[in-house]
Amino acid sequence: MKPALDLEIREWLARYLVEEISYEEFLAWFVPSSWNVGQSANQAVIDLVYEIELWLAEFSNDICSEQELKQKLRPLVENYRVNLVADSSISSASDIKIERWPFPSCPFGIRHVMASG
Repeated sequence: MKPALDLEIREWLARYLVEEISYEEFLAWFVPSSWNVGQSANQAVIDLVYEIELWLAEFSNDICSEQELKQKLRPLVENYRVNLVADSSISSASDIKIERWPFPSCPFGIRHVMASG
């Protein structure tokens, strides 16, 4: 099963940030993968893609260095916003737990939310 686009973006971004892949390799994957994201029903994915596009545009227009670009992108991997749609099996906030989900070969992880019920 293919991972959700937001997780896939963060995984590729993490690989770029730890220099597992180059800027060019990240860009070659990111552009076609996020092409029609504006048509997505997931606002968190849309916001993520647009923020990355903003920082990439600043870098490509020599407004910031690659080191500054990485500093701006790092919080997008370290902090993960989710949109939860609760169903009837979740009766209280205590049914929701937050865990770290580390990317392979990445020194930092992503927090994700799991509902139990």
